[in-house]
Amino acid sequence: MDKQEDQKQAIIQQLRVIFRAIQAHSRKVEKVCGLSSAQLWMLYEVSLSDGIKVSELASILSIHRSTSSNMLDKLENKNLIYRNRSASDQRSVHIHITTEGEALLTKAPSPPRGHITDTLARLTDKQLAALETSLQPLISALHFEEVTAKIDPISEEKSPSAKPAV
Repeated sequence: MDKQEDQKQAIIQQLRVIFRAIQAHSRKVEKVCGLSSAQLWMLYEVSLSDGIKVSELASILSIHRSTSSNMLDKLENKNLIYRNRSASDQRSVHIHITTEGEALLTKAPSPPRGHITDTLARLTDKQLAALETSLQPLISALHFEEVTAKIDPISEEKSPSAKPAV
């Protein structure tokens, strides 16, 4: 094998490790909590900021506001959060965690923000910059134009059974 083939194989293996780490954490969260890892992260963020607005939550999670609302519907249906409209501005909705939501967080696997997010937080600024710079040519070369790819959590995709061949 030549050097380029060796590098391609090494990169494919590295991507598999990342993808499998995400899958393993998601399976563990699902098994323990009955939530996706993205839903757990959302619940955790609500617990940190009682009365947070949907738009603020979406920003923290780096997801679209409509995606955030759909995920909140699922958490509300499980009685883990509740929403209140502001008395002064009926357009403003504040999200609160329930006692059941707090109880679920105590038994949830760590880190609640997700394994990749937690790991990225431990990298230096220089490492993060290098990683961002190195991933961009690969992402550009994929020619993947799906608009929501950057903002839809992996575990909240429309067809979770579809597994990419990495």
